Amino acid sequence: MASLFRKSLRAFLPASFALALIFGLIALIIMDRLYGEVMADSLGAAAAGFAAELPAEELASLDAPGPAIDAWARRLDAATGLRISLVRKDGRVVADSRADPASMENHAARPEIVAAFAGKQGFARRRSVTLGQELFYSAAPVRSSDSSGIIAVLRVAVDLPAMAVRLDPAREELVLAALVLAGLAALAAFLFSRGIARPLARLAAAARRVGSHAPLTTATGSSIDDTFAELRRASNARGPSELRLLGAALTAMATELDARARSELASSRERSAILEGMSEAVFALDANLRLSLANRAARGLFAIAEGQLSERPLLLEIARSVDLVSIATECLAAGTGVERELALYLAGGERWFQVIATPLGSQIGLAGAAPGNAGLVIVMNDISRLRRLERVRKDFVANVSHELRTPIQLIKGFAETLRDGKPGDAEVERYLGIIERNAGRMGNLIEDLLSLARLEQDGEAKGSLERSLHGLGAIVAESIEAVAGSADRKGIAIGSEVEAGLSARVNEGLLVQALVNLLDNAVKYCPAGTRVSVEAHSEHTVDGDQESRYIVLTVSDLGPGIPARHLSRIFERFYRIDGARSRELGGTGLGLAIVRHIALAHDGSINVESWEGEGTRFTLRLPG
Repeated sequence: MASLFRKSLRAFLPASFALALIFGLIALIIMDRLYGEVMADSLGAAAAGFAAELPAEELASLDAPGPAIDAWARRLDAATGLRISLVRKDGRVVADSRADPASMENHAARPEIVAAFAGKQGFARRRSVTLGQELFYSAAPVRSSDSSGIIAVLRVAVDLPAMAVRLDPAREELVLAALVLAGLAALAAFLFSRGIARPLARLAAAARRVGSHAPLTTATGSSIDDTFAELRRASNARGPSELRLLGAALTAMATELDARARSELASSRERSAILEGMSEAVFALDANLRLSLANRAARGLFAIAEGQLSERPLLLEIARSVDLVSIATECLAAGTGVERELALYLAGGERWFQVIATPLGSQIGLAGAAPGNAGLVIVMNDISRLRRLERVRKDFVANVSHELRTPIQLIKGFAETLRDGKPGDAEVERYLGIIERNAGRMGNLIEDLLSLARLEQDGEAKGSLERSLHGLGAIVAESIEAVAGSADRKGIAIGSEVEAGLSARVNEGLLVQALVNLLDNAVKYCPAGTRVSVEAHSEHTVDGDQESRYIVLTVSDLGPGIPARHLSRIFERFYRIDGARSRELGGTGLGLAIVRHIALAHDGSINVESWEGEGTRFTLRLPG
């Protein structure tokens, strides 16, 4: 590829020579025109003078011209070198110094003759038919002796070759001047091209060194500051102001790039330090599920050697888990984050992890990831200890509940026996009542704990809950009947509205338990004489080409409502809004927690809406 200097020189040199050539041609044309005008003036003056000097006796004999007039023309031609012609008024040539008048055609239509007979000075430039060469003509009117009118025209002519000979010295000088001009133009083009190319070359070299941080000279070393200094010197070098502006822009750009590079390097080191220091395993995969980055925790988890990371192994090769590969594939296919819990069987045995997979695009710019390749980042948090603690808690609750169930039943049985064995003693009756109430409360608590323990079993939580097709009308009716007694005692009416023919695949016993818990709470906390309503209907949702059906159950009341600060926690175990009142009403604090677990066991959800002083509405959504 040719340099800017050569390209500009190749462009400027032909242009310079073309300019010189055009200048020479224009100068020749102007000079030729100027010479023609001077020649016209001089020939016109000569023609007028010769016409005035024409012998009077010759004028009188124009109708029958003799040899004298022809001899006069030849003598004049010999003296001046000009061709002399005398043309009569009818256009006939009566005398010519260089041709036989008798052989010449009529000149009445010649432009210079026409102009002269009109009383003007006539001029023309053309090739002579008689002589066969190009001539310059000038004609002047010849008047009669008494000046009464124009009787003839005297024409003089000079051949152009003779005029060209006179112009040759000037033309040679003009050509020489054009060549000198072309040389000067070429020199100017050379200097101009070099004046642009050299500063640009220095700027380009300095810019390349900025990009590579290479040493500029043996003296400056490889410091980037020295590189910037060289770039500034190249920017301030002599040259057009535009080049200096370009140099200043390059300097500013290089400074900004260096600042960004330093900042990015610092950020990259910071991110690397954060990643390396994280206890969670973090690794990045490309679109083919090949490993492109792994922090220290990930390398330790999967026993990845440093050399193995550079080979970009497949995820299945390092993790040997189909479930983990499935999570990564789902994340790439959906283009959204995926969160799962899974178990991996590693060298130390079974370990549970919370896996969060996030799509990785080129905009994230994770250090070490392949640029421009779509992929994902996986974060694995070891929750094995939490799982073990949860299992211990569940086992403890189940075991303690089972162990306490029998003593509670014995206490209640003996209390009833004592009541039957010694009737009439008021003090004993009061004590026995206290024992029976607290034993009943403890019994209810034990039953709720056992229900929670059953719901939390791994088999049910993973979707193995036994379900069958049931009509929702019967389930709602059974639930209302279970709380009808306590509702009647408070004068609370329970209404229901169930979509006709509504049915769903559910666990009937658990769903009845959930509705009973919700209705029982509504009856307990609603003022006497109010109303509780139960509604059940189906909903259909469309997501792309997939249509889903849900069963929606709502339990609404007109009670005092739940303060907004408690809404986010009411489904927690043992959480009470008013602990004293809840215990007074016989609540265990586990009813709503049981409802939530029943909803989760059905792959559904439970939500609550409440307005203080206006009432509460619980909404249970289950897949249909």
